[in-house]
Amino acid sequence: MKRLQVAFVLLFAAAPALAQQAPAAGEPRDCPACPDLALVPPGQFRMGSAPDAPELEPGRGESPAVTLSFARPFLVSKREISNGEFRRFVEATGAEPAPGCRVWSGGQWIRDRDRNWRDPGFAAPPRDDEPVVCVSWEDARAYAEWLSAESGKRYRLPSEAEWEYVARGGTSFPRYWGENDSREDQPLSLACENANVYDASAVDALRLPWPNARCDDRATSLAPGGQYKPNAFGVHDIIGNAREWVMDCYTASHAGRPPDARAWTWQGGCEQKGVRGGSWASRPRDARAPARGAEPTGHRQSDLGFRVARDY
Repeated sequence: MKRLQVAFVLLFAAAPALAQQAPAAGEPRDCPACPDLALVPPGQFRMGSAPDAPELEPGRGESPAVTLSFARPFLVSKREISNGEFRRFVEATGAEPAPGCRVWSGGQWIRDRDRNWRDPGFAAPPRDDEPVVCVSWEDARAYAEWLSAESGKRYRLPSEAEWEYVARGGTSFPRYWGENDSREDQPLSLACENANVYDASAVDALRLPWPNARCDDRATSLAPGGQYKPNAFGVHDIIGNAREWVMDCYTASHAGRPPDARAWTWQGGCEQKGVRGGSWASRPRDARAPARGAEPTGHRQSDLGFRVARDY
């Protein structure tokens, strides 16, 4: 633990100098359609959870933890990609995602052939500043490739290691705001200032079959991007709001993961990709940096979106 704390001290010592080179608020983006970016400094961290972690999810491969290093900084979008940003891509390329999306309806998740990113089935029409959902891994990757062509920079989905490093926000906690354990009798009382999760305000509307955070985040489904506090890297909604696709193929554990934190992918591709972060519908134990999930690459769901990363 002492070595880990030193690593984070070194990471933040480097951050001010790096921040001077990163795009600042009000400065031009890489391209008119490009999202605002946050600079993530290099460093080292422990990815995953200890075998005795209070909220360890058996069978999800988050333990044992592994030590990974970032030799170079990288950039990540400050917020999840929004409906307005995704609409620019669709209008520019004509790459309209196929209809059909899994939505929460009548007390269960069902696939609705009539739902899509333009109409994910919420009580109100989707806002331009809300995260885009009902998009597949292929849709997200195509968006990143379009940004690369528009900007001349290499945009991509973050690797699973990059995602967790950002989600920890320079801490060793499972939640960057410091809440370490969501007990079943009082889960996540601090979450609502920092994240949009399944909370007290959503119980009557959603009736999800698991515990809710014991606070009020003022949203029963998606919230506008950036509404909650950012972490120390200046990144919003990395936990909660929408789950997020990552580049990696899903693996049963972290054993053998590339030590330089590259995405772990297979020749010939894979059927399931990693999904991280929890959402407006997530139980408390899924709203953690080390929590892992996976979905088929063509899966679309009304709590699943993405953010992008860029090499520095």
